Amino acid sequence: MKTRPMRWVLVLGGSMLVWGCGGGGETEEERPTFSRDVVPLFQGSCGFGSGCHGTAQPAGHVQLTTGTGDAAALLERLKARSVREPSLPLVDPGNPSGSFLLRKVTGDFSGLPCAPSACGERMPQRSTPLPQEELDSLERWIQQGAVLE
Repeated sequence: MKTRPMRWVLVLGGSMLVWGCGGGGETEEERPTFSRDVVPLFQGSCGFGSGCHGTAQPAGHVQLTTGTGDAAALLERLKARSVREPSLPLVDPGNPSGSFLLRKVTGDFSGLPCAPSACGERMPQRSTPLPQEELDSLERWIQQGAVLE
């Protein structure tokens, strides 16, 4: 009879440990969104106004502007195949390592079929790398399905 109360203590203690260690998952505020986290990353780092990825003839054939504010159209462009590495989409929802866009901003081309010189340079080119916090947010957004919101 003494084992029964001990079993409940273990079950309750284990449940509290899981809940206290983040077992509840990310909150909506922590979950990156396309409009709040991803689009501003492009606007701040991808040459808007300087002609890199914000013009009618964007660098690398990658148009990263929302144009008339249509974030859904931008998201669809991001899910298209990469011109530099056609075996990969720019963004592969749920698969950060299979997303060429994430490879470009980290500069990690390991394991890709394109030769390092054919993969191009890390983005943004000739500029400081994106802060790790922004890279982590982009990676989490892709991992969580690369949804519009």
